[in-house]
Amino acid sequence: MTQSLPKPNDSATHVIDNDAEVRVAASQIGTLSQIALDTEFHAERRYHPELMLLQLAGPAGQTWIADPRACDLGRLIRAIATRPVIVHGGQADMAILHRESGVAPSELFDVQIAAGLVGLGYPARLGNICANLLGSPIDKGATLSDWSLRPLSPVQVRYALQDVQVLFPLLRALTERLATHGRLAWAQEASADISRDANTSRHIQHKWTQWEIAPGFDADTQGTLQAIFEWRDARGRDKDQPPHFMLGDGIALDLARRRPHTLEALAANRRIPGGLVRRYGAELVHIIANVNIPEHERVEVPSAHITTTADALQMWAKLREPITGLAAKLVMPRALALDIAHHGIIELKGWREAAIGAPLSEFLEGKSAIQMGPEGLYLSQS
Repeated sequence: MTQSLPKPNDSATHVIDNDAEVRVAASQIGTLSQIALDTEFHAERRYHPELMLLQLAGPAGQTWIADPRACDLGRLIRAIATRPVIVHGGQADMAILHRESGVAPSELFDVQIAAGLVGLGYPARLGNICANLLGSPIDKGATLSDWSLRPLSPVQVRYALQDVQVLFPLLRALTERLATHGRLAWAQEASADISRDANTSRHIQHKWTQWEIAPGFDADTQGTLQAIFEWRDARGRDKDQPPHFMLGDGIALDLARRRPHTLEALAANRRIPGGLVRRYGAELVHIIANVNIPEHERVEVPSAHITTTADALQMWAKLREPITGLAAKLVMPRALALDIAHHGIIELKGWREAAIGAPLSEFLEGKSAIQMGPEGLYLSQS
């Protein structure tokens, strides 16, 4: 059988491009104490990213490179899911593995998250983490190459393998730093969250709720926008295209404001493509005319006050980052900031509560404040 991937010169690297190799690799990997993992995928013009390559490394230096375009990797992924796994920025990797096989590793260590807890920023690129911890960057020149082509070039294969081979030395360096700061458990818990999220259904991205003008929308406009965004998500899933390919944000807002009930009224905006009107005009008119979302199912639109408070919470976290080494985007992501602004510190849970709970309580109680000084913004204690 002609291999779809070039054979690496390294005898410790195994190419997986047929069912027999899948069985062998799954058996080998099932005995390892830990496995490093990375994927190459194409997300452009797709509803879900499409897996193009799976790379693995073991603690003794052995590596595997698997071709999902040549064979079914389900058995291999199920074996991986039984092992502790090391990744970098593993959110997309875990989601892809779950879609491919129905499972994702439950024990995870994400070096990108760990870096965000020891002063290296978040989300930090793999090359930057390597430069900081190992003294030299890695070549990322093939990142945006076409991973769907077969055979892959030797340059692509070398690039793909280095991304997993470097994860074990990064694990050792980061574990040491985390232990020194008493943050190893935080990194483990935050990493585990990624795997748990991979097992949940994808949420429709109602990003219109974050638009600056959204709090000023009346109830009918909000309800129509919600219905349109849910329609375009469903159509994007059916067509395997990003939802915004089906209908852009600007057109969605125009339709929600005008709420046209005929095809002629729908097409009155000259910027609406004729093809959209022909293919989906009748559906959109029907949806707009029949919006009826129960109150308990409506997505929440943050008020201007909630949005401003969330801004302040994120600024607070940003000002603490140089002092604590805790990356603001990791400890206070936008969704959490909005939840705390709306419901209070009760929304802070798990490792984040341990990491920032006490100082955040002081900030919310007015015992510390954001102030302006000669060198810019800073936190002061009352």
